[in-house]
Amino acid sequence: MLTTVARFMGKINSQFRLPVVPLLLIGILATHPIFYSCGDKAIGADGTVIAEFDWNGKQRITLEEMMQEISELPEYKQRQYQDKEGLETYMLLMAESRLILSLARDQQLNEDPEILKKVQDYLHELMVKRITTQEVDDKLSLSEGDYIEYYEAHKEEYVRPAQVRLSCITVLNKERADEAFAQIKEGKGIIEVAQEFSDRGELVGPGANPASPGDTDYISRDSFPTGTEPFLDAAFGAEIGELHDAVVEVEVQGQKYFMIFRKDEARDEYQKPFEEEDVRKSVVRKVEREKRQQLMDAWVRQLRERAEVKTYVDRIPEAQSEEEPAAEEETEEPAAEEQPEE
Repeated sequence: MLTTVARFMGKINSQFRLPVVPLLLIGILATHPIFYSCGDKAIGADGTVIAEFDWNGKQRITLEEMMQEISELPEYKQRQYQDKEGLETYMLLMAESRLILSLARDQQLNEDPEILKKVQDYLHELMVKRITTQEVDDKLSLSEGDYIEYYEAHKEEYVRPAQVRLSCITVLNKERADEAFAQIKEGKGIIEVAQEFSDRGELVGPGANPASPGDTDYISRDSFPTGTEPFLDAAFGAEIGELHDAVVEVEVQGQKYFMIFRKDEARDEYQKPFEEEDVRKSVVRKVEREKRQQLMDAWVRQLRERAEVKTYVDRIPEAQSEEEPAAEEETEEPAAEEQPEE
């Protein structure tokens, strides 16, 4: 029922199962008039009736059913139904959902082949997920030593390369670049010039961030594409605090860029330790994925051996090339002697 509500109303999701709402809350709810039928508290064999309707007979919803369904929702959704207003909303959702289901049954949608196929597919998906969890995920066991061992074997993956930080102006027009370079040489601040270019929308590439025009933040040699080597060589070879002595011209995919920069900061290559949060998270994720895949492969291999799986690759037809036209079918009648006997 909850699945129908979730899809139809966009309100409820019953994919997760969480602790039951406290019994004390049920006791409090039972005292509210909204949960009475026609002003009378109706307690039957199945519980306290809080809603009912007529559709091919009397249909009832009980307080206990509602509280059980709420307890099976994700915790953040449970919080939506903690107060009286929320519980009234949920009660109406349940009634509407059951009413819709009743109409669907009247139209025999519970026998619709397309729906039944989807149900069967989903059932199979759940079964595969459950057995995989039992046979693989629940058997996944790793220690701190496993993570450290992986880190030591893959330390090169956790190296921050040498980097520089520049104040940089990058434009597409050489004359504008030469003019700006002359202004900076005469004493005008490079950041001031970068801001003016940014205000006119002329900055591109390194230093073009409108939030901080001219600031490249830290960049490494692999930060930019092929063609920018002259700029990178100059940037990494420059002295900190000095304006590069010329406008640097680079070409990337046929487009020329003209760059003026001052080197502001530099930092050497750095081996990130395992203890760094981002490093540890990355290692744990990779080790668990790798170990899980190993367990999965071993488990599936055992299943194949147990079932003596045989495959016949030669029986699979080759894919026909799109460039090769299909062979024309024979149109001539077979010779008389090749006619099948009647």
